[in-house]
Amino acid sequence: MVTFYPTQPVARADAAARGLREKVVCFVVRGEASPELLVFDHVPDDSGVQLPAGGVEPGEMPEQAALRELREESGLNLTGPEYLTSYLWEAQLPQRFTRQVCHAFLFRAPHDLPHTWECDADGERFAFRWALLHAPALDWEMDAALPWVCAALHPAPSSAHADGP
Repeated sequence: MVTFYPTQPVARADAAARGLREKVVCFVVRGEASPELLVFDHVPDDSGVQLPAGGVEPGEMPEQAALRELREESGLNLTGPEYLTSYLWEAQLPQRFTRQVCHAFLFRAPHDLPHTWECDADGERFAFRWALLHAPALDWEMDAALPWVCAALHPAPSSAHADGP
């Protein structure tokens, strides 16, 4: 289940008050006419289609964590993360129940990146590829912030609000 927060400071305060893990989720997009989203699969197991993501370390700001996690998991050194939204993610996983506060960030990637590559991170191998933004087939409810991504790429004349783009 996903519940959105009105602002990042409210999300961070809730995480601190409840002792919840904070996580960042990186939406790396390239192209304008037919935008593509960077996704990865675990090699060789099947842990689902995912995005670069990971925990916010003590003393680290979410923006810093997004830059670090993107670099560690994909090898990309992109700059200028754009904050999208924060949400509470609650789910019954196969082995346990999880409750985390997630902060979503948009990264705009250059067009000349390879179509596929593999990267080793945290003792795992990730196979990266580009998927169409409108149908990335993400698992683990990682698509929760996709409406914010689309709104950031194609802003409407009026500004978006915290309930969604």
